[in-house]
Formats: sequence, structure tokens, C-alpha cells
Amino acid sequence: MKSPQLFRGGLAVLVLAGIGAAPVLGRQAPQPPQRTAERGGDYLSLQFSVVTQDGLNIADLRPDEVSIRVGSSVRPIRSLQLIVAGGGEPDTGLPLPYGSNAVSAAGRTLAIIVDDESFRPGLETVLRKATEGLVGDLGPLDRVSLVTLPLGGTRVPFTTDHTRLRTAMSQIVGHASPNETGSDLACRTRRTLESLVTYLESAGIREEPMTVMFITAALAAPRRDAVTALAPGMCELSEHLFRRVAVAAGAARAQFYVIRPGDAPNAGASAQREGARGSDDPNAGLDHLTGVTGGKLLALTGSTGTGMDRVLRETAAHYLVTIAAQPEDRSGRSQVFDVNVSRRGVEVRSHPQITFAKPDPVAAKMLQPSLRDMLGTQVLFRDLPMRAAAFPALASDATNIRVVTVAEPTERGVKLESLGAVLFDRDGKVASQWLATPEELARTPVVGAMSTPPGVYRLRVAAIDSEGRSGTADYEVEAEIVRTGPLKISALVLGLLREGAFLPKLQFTNEPTAVAYVELEGVPSGGQVSAAVELAQTLNGPAVVSVPLAVQPAIEGRFAAMGSIAVGALPPGDYIVRAIVGLEGNPPTRVVRTLRKAVPGR
Repeated sequence: MKSPQLFRGGLAVLVLAGIGAAPVLGRQAPQPPQRTAERGGDYLSLQFSVVTQDGLNIADLRPDEVSIRVGSSVRPIRSLQLIVAGGGEPDTGLPLPYGSNAVSAAGRTLAIIVDDESFRPGLETVLRKATEGLVGDLGPLDRVSLVTLPLGGTRVPFTTDHTRLRTAMSQIVGHASPNETGSDLACRTRRTLESLVTYLESAGIREEPMTVMFITAALAAPRRDAVTALAPGMCELSEHLFRRVAVAAGAARAQFYVIRPGDAPNAGASAQREGARGSDDPNAGLDHLTGVTGGKLLALTGSTGTGMDRVLRETAAHYLVTIAAQPEDRSGRSQVFDVNVSRRGVEVRSHPQITFAKPDPVAAKMLQPSLRDMLGTQVLFRDLPMRAAAFPALASDATNIRVVTVAEPTERGVKLESLGAVLFDRDGKVASQWLATPEELARTPVVGAMSTPPGVYRLRVAAIDSEGRSGTADYEVEAEIVRTGPLKISALVLGLLREGAFLPKLQFTNEPTAVAYVELEGVPSGGQVSAAVELAQTLNGPAVVSVPLAVQPAIEGRFAAMGSIAVGALPPGDYIVRAIVGLEGNPPTRVVRTLRKAVPGR
């Protein structure tokens, strides 16, 4: 049996070894007859979450189920993707199958704000116990802070040292008055909201989401502090102050959770009235603040866990949607932000107001980035959802290693106008680079190669599609060739056979089989090579599937080992594929690759 042709159209015979040298970014690449997108379009990124009634994230939302309104108009959606917090990947112990821009490398940003004047002394135990559970469930990249209002200020600035939160929380004591009157309640609420506005405004206009857990036992709703015929009293509480909180929260991209610590009076209870006009219900302000901020009202304790547990479940992921920017958007003024989801039985988490900062001269250039702009920074561009990986390959150059790059948009039907890739070494210096030709861009995935000395590199891929959307993906690659005796073994690549051609594939869904492919070099005359492929759930765990690889001559001096693994019945998740290769008279060795099976449509 002849080894199948891996690419048609004269590009290459083998996916790893046969790709010719690609032009570097500093040279002029051949131009396609149609317009080439040199810069991405100006877009706005927005975040929201969609959860079940139990607080579990909905992970398969489609763009046609979402309607976005900013200001006075409904905006067409350019892209929609689920962003997973804390690095974007579950800790499976397996190598990442690819890099993508559907990640949040910074983890979550969680602000715990305690209204310590609202709950009575001696009832802090429940708050401290809930905090213990929170600290135990935080991810290593999650940043958390602790603030007390209206007078305490920041006790713990944002930090990943979560033990500081536990220590600071143990020192908080409630200061609520046992005989709070209606006017007292209004005055305290006003002081607390004013401090809350100051804190949120200090965060400035942000682009990344922040979660606020505002813990308070009682707040007054808007009310007068005097009868209607008289001038406002000292403790007048206006609707405007609540709206200021909403505007500041929208600018800070703060998703609100209002949490009762468990010692608040029951709904309908009243503070002592003093003849003022307005509700003295100490729960009315909680409802009102929750409404204007688009938040969720929770109890700190309950039969199914704490309110903090619920917050962590809901913030484990969020949706990032991009829309085209309009000239009036980047004005620094607050606008209405409304998210509607057509799916039934779900809850949407967003903030009703949003503000986009006025771009400074430096930032303005990045609003419509070029490939060079995106490749030269570590900023993640997400308007065009992307994924990419790299594979060390055999090469005729005895000094360098050929690194094959595979990149693709995650959405179907996307036409790429330009794509480039760079390998950065440990010092952040450019080791090699590649600019895709029009012929390479016409294929999905886009495949190219770079030559570099052995080492560990960060691959960055940047692309712009025909609609002007721009996206990047990063992936760490170890440029090393595995050996056993004189035998050299390339990276293991997973893919499909299509009409006799091997097609690399970064993610599988409903395909019945996956093809495993490696290249071999250095087989001595008369040497016997054995090769098999295994699929397992852990890196060194028992094999679930094991099949032999067919070893066939490829090009002069090289062999291709290929075999199919049944994956159709596997549930979604990550699996390890191990190619075990042996040469007679030498110990066997292996190369591995993570196979990711996703839910169809993602």
C-alpha cells in the first residue's frame, strides 16, 4: 500500500516534512487578486453570562439566540465565544491540544465588599465560614480583594494570595445599631452607596469583567426624609444615587451579586418610622440595588451552599461578544447595555449600563490592528475566534528543527484574508516567523512551517478575515525531536483522511475515527521498526484503545507511520494519544498528543 498523499495541489507530500520554507514577515508575500485585509476592523468587546436556575453555565449558546443593544440600537454580532476563567483549560494533567483566544489567562477578578455597619456584632461567624469555603474553591489565577464600607476602605487589594483574604475577614466585626430608625437607615444607606460609587469609579473604565459580591444586611430604597410639603431632610435618599452605582458598575464591567449575610430582618419588616415619606423596609434597598445593577440577590447561607459558592459557579465562564464600533461609542459616556437571550429557562447576567473609554493616541492604533501589531504584543485579540498549534518535524537541516504550524478560525465558513505566525524564545525575542501565502490561506486549516534551533518557544498566530475581524492564538511548543538509537521520530499529529489526503485536525466532534500520524528517519538498512498507537484517559494510564501503525516508505530516507483510532463513542473531553515506536535492538520510545473531543457545534 502506498503512503497517502497528505496535501493535494502540489503544496506538500507529507504534512511534517514536505512543507517548503515560508516567507518571513519582513519580505513581500505574493498578493492574491482580491483585496487583502491589512488591518482589522474597530470593534467593541462585551461580556455577559447565561446560567441555569441552579447557577450552572450554559456553554452552547448560538449567536442567533442572542440580541445585543448598546445605546439606542440593536447591534449585529460579529463573534460570540465562551471564555473559560482561570487559564481557560481544566486541569486534566494532559498537554494542551492547541491554543486559542477563548481563554482568560488572568483568571477572575472578585471584589468582596462588606457593608459592616449593616449587620450586628457577633454574627460574623457565618461570613467567615463562607469565606473559608470560597478560599478553598478559588483558582490559583483568581484575584480577590476585600473592602469594607462605608468607612473601612480596602482591607486586601486584589491578590492571588488568598490566605490574606481569610486573615482580613477574621478581623471584620459588625457595627449595626440595635435601634436603627428609618432616617438612620436612609443615612447609612446613602453613606454606603456614596462609598460604593467612589470605589467603583476608582477602578476606571475597564474592558475585562469584574465580579462584585456586595454583602449587606439592610439598605433603604429611595425615599424622602421629610413630608412632601417640606424641604428634603438630612437623610434624603435619591434614585439618582442608585443610578450612579449602576453607571460606575457598567464602566468597571462589574457584575453585581447582592448577598444577605443571614441576619437581616425578614422581608416586610420595618425600622422604626419617624413620619418620613417612603418605605422603611430594610430589604427594599437590596432589591432596588439588585435591579439597577442587573445583579442577583443571594443569601449567604442556604440548604444548597453559600451565596459565594453560587457566585463561583456562575463566574466560571462568560460569553464574549464583539460588535462593530460606532463613532459615538468611544465617548467616555455611559450607554444602555441590554442582552436578550431567546432560550427558555435561563438567566442572563449583565450590567444595564456600559462605558467605553476615549482612546488615547497609542491605544487608537490598536483599535484597527495589523498583523504586525498583533504579532508584536501579548494582548489577546478576540474579534475573530482562533485556535492554533505547532508540531516539531523532521528536517534536512541538521542544526535547526522545522516547526509546522496549524491554525484555523473556530467558526465555520470564515474566509481568512491574511495570517502570520511568530516563534518567540524564552527571552521574548523573535526566533522565526511565517506569513501565509494566498494558496495556504485557501485551505482550512492553514498550515505553514518555520525553522528554528531546538528549544521551548511561544507560538503566536494572528489572522484577519474578510470581514475585518482580527484574532490571535498562543501556544507553547517544545522544538525537540525524539530519538531511540539512530531513529528520529517527529511529533504525533492527529487528523482525518479525506479523499486519500491527510488533513490535520485540532479538535474532534462527531467524527467516527481519528488518524494518528508520525514520521520516522534514520532507519538502518535491514532495521525492523515497530509502531502502535494507544488512547488513554491519563498521560501514563492504561490504554483504552491500542492499534498498530502501518509503517510505509514516504520520501527518501523517511517513513510514515499511520493508523486510525475509533473515537466516535467517546464522550466529550480530553484524551491522550500515545505513539509507541521501537527499533530492533533499541528501547521503544513514545510521542504523545492530546485529542480533544468537543460537543458538536462548538
